[in-house]
Order: sequence, then C-alpha cells, then structure tokens
Amino acid sequence: MVSKIDTVAKRTKLPAAKKPVWERLAPGVFLGYRKSPEARKWLVRYHDPDAPKGASNPYKMQVFANADDAHIDEEALSFKRASVEALKLAEAASVPSAKGARPLTVRRAVEEYIAVRNSRDRKNKGRVDIRSDADTRLSRNVLSEVDLCDTKLRDTTRERLLEWLDDLPLSAATRKRLAGDFKAALRLAGDNYAKSLPATWKAEISSALTVKNDEPNSRDIQVLADDKIKAALRAAKEVDEAGNWDGDLYRLMVALASTGARFSQAARINRKGAFRQQRMDRQTGREMTDYVIMVPASRKGRGGKTELATKRIVAAADFDILTSGRDTDPDGGPLLQRWKNEEISPTVWKRGNRAAWYHASEITRPWGQIVKRAGLPNHTVPYAFRHSSIVRQLQSGLSVTLVAALHDTSPAMIQKHYARFIADVSDGIVAATTVSVAE
Repeated sequence: MVSKIDTVAKRTKLPAAKKPVWERLAPGVFLGYRKSPEARKWLVRYHDPDAPKGASNPYKMQVFANADDAHIDEEALSFKRASVEALKLAEAASVPSAKGARPLTVRRAVEEYIAVRNSRDRKNKGRVDIRSDADTRLSRNVLSEVDLCDTKLRDTTRERLLEWLDDLPLSAATRKRLAGDFKAALRLAGDNYAKSLPATWKAEISSALTVKNDEPNSRDIQVLADDKIKAALRAAKEVDEAGNWDGDLYRLMVALASTGARFSQAARINRKGAFRQQRMDRQTGREMTDYVIMVPASRKGRGGKTELATKRIVAAADFDILTSGRDTDPDGGPLLQRWKNEEISPTVWKRGNRAAWYHASEITRPWGQIVKRAGLPNHTVPYAFRHSSIVRQLQSGLSVTLVAALHDTSPAMIQKHYARFIADVSDGIVAATTVSVAE
C-alpha cells in the first residue's frame, strides 16, 4: 500500500481533519499524522498488552511530536524519525512486534550504547542524574547528524565514516576520543546484531574509526617540578579558603598530587583505605610507619578487569591533610567529599548535604584559578599531577613495571608516553656502572 504521509509533499496535499491518517509500522503498531489549521502532529497507536481480552478498544494512543511540515521553531520530526520514535514508544510499552520492526540504524546503535554507558556511570557513582562523557560527546557530534544517524548499519561504510571524521571541527585529541566512543557504540551493535550485518562489517568500521593523534605528545610539557607542585598546592589552599570550600578542594588536590591517581579514582578512595602500617626496615632493623592510601582500580577499558586497589605510600604530612576532613563515619564511605549545593529557585541555591566528588568538570573553574595563582602555564591541566608522579618515580630509578603498577596502567603505556624520561634514567644507570678498561 502506498503511503500517504511519508513525505512533506504528500502531507501538504492532505486536508485538515480531526481524524488522523494512520500507517501500519508493525503488527499492532501504527503511526498517525493529524493535520489541523493550527498544528501538524505525529501520533502513535499500539495494541495494549495489558488490555482485557475482548475489550472494545484494546489500543492506546498518544501524540508525541510535531511533524516537520509544521513550520514551527520547536523540534519537529520527519516521517522516518517519527516512525522510529513510535516504535520505541511501543517497545517501551512491551508490544512484542515493535522491537523487531524498529530499523537497525546508526541512531539506534548510538542510543543503545549511550544507555549502557549512562547506566554504568549511574551505578558506579550512585546517582540517577548522571550523563556519561560518551553521552555528551555522541549527542553533540553524532546524533545531531541526521543523515548519518538515519543510515542503516549494514549500509554504513568505511568511506561514510571517514567523511564524517574529516568534517569534524575538533582538535585531533578530541576527535580521537569521540571516534573511540563512536567505534565502541558500533562494535556493540555489531556484537548484538551480528546476524543482521555482513561478516566484515565490524572490521571495516573499526578501521575507519581508529584515529591516531597526530598532534605532538603533550605529556612532557605537563610534567611539573616539585617546586611547581608545591606552588600549585599552596594556590589550591588559597582558592579553597577564598571559595569557602572548607578544605574539600585542597584535600582533593593533595590526593591527586600525592598519589598520582586519576580524578575518578581519587573520588572513590574509601576512608577505610587510608591507614597506617608498621613494617621493619631491612637495612636498619628499625620499625617504620608507612602512611597508606589504597587507590581504587580505574574503570577504564572493557569488562573482565580485576578491581584490586593499589597501595600508595604518601608522606605523613599529606596523609594528615587527606584524613582531616569532616567526614568521619567509621563504617567507611568516600574519603574525599564536598558540599552539594541544592537549587531553591533559578537564582537561589543553598548548601545541602555532603557528597562524593563525581565529575572532573566540578573542578574546572577552581583549577583555572589555581593555575593563575600558582603562575603555571595556562594549558596546565590537573592530570599534570599524574604525569609528574610517574616521571618522579621513573627518575628515582623505579622499574617501568613497578611504576605502571603503582599508577594502575600498563608498562606499554609508560614506555609509549614517557620514553624520554626512561632513556634519561637508563643513561644515568649505565654511566654509573661504566668502568675504564684501558691500561
């Protein structure tokens, strides 16, 4: 049957009427279009799975969007987009036929991946209002590309993805992160719907979205000397006091600098993971006290990772600062917390309860103030504390394997990004063992 509503031209010819024009999308699922002098609307009608047997009207119906021939400023959907949304609504209502009828498009793959990432982040951070970084990046740069998103997965080619990449007005590093998210979304769809896709499809999209960062490696310029780290922490204390952070910002910065942990790891350090331990010094025979911070494993990478915390020994003074917070519940909980502001009205906020840090964006503004006060280069980022910690241990002569383990990363990553510092240390060790062999 020829559709009467699949194009703007066809819908323009329809008379205004109270009764919608319906088109069947799947058994028991219909997309409707209603035209009135005031509006153009999309409707969905589906068989209610919970309707009593023999009910006179076993269908549910709802208006869900404006049609794209409405000529209004609000978001409006094309026939193709409206069909997808109608099937999604029917699928959410547990209509069995809806899921199989929903087209397998790039949009569907990305939305399903975003749902997985958001669910994981919400579970990890104990909050229901969290959007993952992948959600933000993919929504802004992929879901906004209507033509690309409406492409069926089996028709999504390497050439089309490369064209999309070339048109991105982003830095190489940002493009690489975005391509990584997009690749993960498409590969997940490739796993879930393998029977519907060509055998070589996953390999082709992986090749297209494997982006190398052509910008010079900036990790060496992010390494701070010890005096610069101390200056940054002094500035952090000043910014903390000026901003009424009650020491919370300062303690977080001390944690990042003293452990070399990522923000996401520092935010999850448990109070029970901060303790003193006694050990016997093998050289002197004296009993020593170590100040230990157990840094949780990162959540980078795919599943199967053993979640073992890494023991980091910090200086006594740093340990005292880290454990000086007001959060002293003996049953544990996050070591590092901050006040959570609650919105009373659009212009009025009040201080609420204590809560764990949950996103690095929370320190973006105060970090800019810290950089300025400390006289650091404008491009310096908080991750510089981690770079500096790694380099400091390499230059102290610790093995690459041990430094990698202490920073919850791989020896390969250390060798890739810090090769120059490894070479510097190696040259020193070799020079120290060199003897004259000439008479």
